[in-house]
Amino acid sequence: MSAFEQELWSRLVAECDADQVILGSPRANSTRLRRRTVVPAAAAAIATASAATLVLTLTTSAQPAYALTRHSNGSVTVTIHDVAKAVPQLNARFRRMGIDETVIPVKEGCSRPGVIDYPGVTMSTSLTFYPHHAHLAPGYDGVLAAEQLQRGKVALLVGSMRPPLPSCLSNVPLKIRR
Repeated sequence: MSAFEQELWSRLVAECDADQVILGSPRANSTRLRRRTVVPAAAAAIATASAATLVLTLTTSAQPAYALTRHSNGSVTVTIHDVAKAVPQLNARFRRMGIDETVIPVKEGCSRPGVIDYPGVTMSTSLTFYPHHAHLAPGYDGVLAAEQLQRGKVALLVGSMRPPLPSCLSNVPLKIRR
């Protein structure tokens, strides 16, 4: 190497914080130097990407309060995971979609007794129903009673009630008239 090349090489090694220079062809030296600077940079990039993925996973993997699917046959499937959060959101979404159903929470301490009328009762954490109840008796509104159970489970009951609809239903006793 010329004195000029040696000076450039020394400055490059110093700037890259390399601890030694391995003599050989300029190409071999530059390859080793690149490896010493690229490996820590790549490790830092991988660590940053992993941390970002972990943060995104932790913040986006929380289960939504509810899920709603409208099917081609006109039916709607609703699944509720968190009654307290889902009721206002779901009722607003039902209105936007033109669905004439109201979700009413069933909870301890509610003063309104739970009286649900319906020709057929279904209880499940997820249920499918048909909006625009042609089968409802005149003067009745469609309701979904939703109760948060232990261990994060939810029970849903589809039925009908005479208006005005209450803001909640008592869970003791829940009466069902067929």
